[in-house]
Amino acid sequence: MVRKYPTIKGVRHGPAALHRSSGFNRADYTVIALAFCIELASFLPATSGSLSGALAVAAVVYVAGGFVPLLWRHRAPLMVFAGLLLHQVIFEFFFTPNYFNFSEIFLVPYMPVVAVLLALSAVASDRSLRQSLAACVAAVALPVLTGSRGRPFDQDLWFIATAAVYIGGAWAFGRFVARNRLRISSLEEEQRKAEVAIAHERAHVAAELHDIVSHAVTVMMLHAAGGRKVIDSDPQRAAQALDVIEAVGTEATAELARLLKLMKPRGETANDEQQSPLPTLGDLDWLLEPVRLAGVHVDVKATGQARKLDPSVGHAAYRVVQESLTNITKHAGSGTSALIELQWEPHALTLNIFDDGAGKPESPHDGSPGYGLIGLKERVEIAGGSIKWGPRDSGFFLRASLPLSP
Repeated sequence: MVRKYPTIKGVRHGPAALHRSSGFNRADYTVIALAFCIELASFLPATSGSLSGALAVAAVVYVAGGFVPLLWRHRAPLMVFAGLLLHQVIFEFFFTPNYFNFSEIFLVPYMPVVAVLLALSAVASDRSLRQSLAACVAAVALPVLTGSRGRPFDQDLWFIATAAVYIGGAWAFGRFVARNRLRISSLEEEQRKAEVAIAHERAHVAAELHDIVSHAVTVMMLHAAGGRKVIDSDPQRAAQALDVIEAVGTEATAELARLLKLMKPRGETANDEQQSPLPTLGDLDWLLEPVRLAGVHVDVKATGQARKLDPSVGHAAYRVVQESLTNITKHAGSGTSALIELQWEPHALTLNIFDDGAGKPESPHDGSPGYGLIGLKERVEIAGGSIKWGPRDSGFFLRASLPLSP
């Protein structure tokens, strides 16, 4: 089975991709230099035997040239391995006697092997199990065949077993590295998913805070301003404004407390008996009363047969109405007439919210979407719906369509 690495936005993770993106690094040069030193340690004893003089110099230059392709061992592991295996076979034909006497250990001619082991490890690390096993068998078989000049059964079994141990060890090390890298990649992918989930949750909490605080503060400011104007001429109206401010502040505090409970760990939330459900369309009266007392005339019209909404959809619909009323109160002001139309359909609920813009706005709307509307759009889309808004005559409109369940 071909091993696949986790991907993010179509980018493959693994050594090949890493080297393509960042080029050669210090670790590449260090590993290759260390491997060459190990090769030299094996080469030096041969200089006192069959490899001596000018032949030894030519041999060491030839062997050193085989370490250069190792820089690309993770970019093209199979190609580099095949090239180094051929490099080893050519060395045996040109720099060794016609036949190896493997029964005498100290007279065994030198054979370059460290570069092949490193290349095989890269194949085992970066390629599939089937490909790496085939490379491992080739790494054992070819030297035996070429060293015996086509008579492998004349070889000493000790040499074959030793070669199999070394080459098998390099292959096993490569598979071990691949497994650990895949595990690290999987952990990084899980961490990335967790970070995305946390970011989404933070955005959700930010949207909730905006809806709660923005609506409450807007209504409280309008009633505070109105109460200050009539505190001498109409103390009763001023007291009524203070009552609204107190009620709105109390409700906002309760919603914030509920939001904080939702942010607790699951065990703590489950044990909290005082947690109340999220507001839905059934709680619209509480939204409408303070807005109407602020001088905004709001009518609610329902068409079609009302149906049961999923709690999350009902909460999203509540936030749509809340954000719309907050914007009408802030940008259209006292004296505005608004209509909230609920259109019930067999599989969806459509909210149409209009205002005539005839009031005295606290801050006139310029038609551009604020943070509240942008957050509202994301909330509606998460619930599986759609939303649009814009100027309408001298006022503003918002239309949101929500499925009965997300």
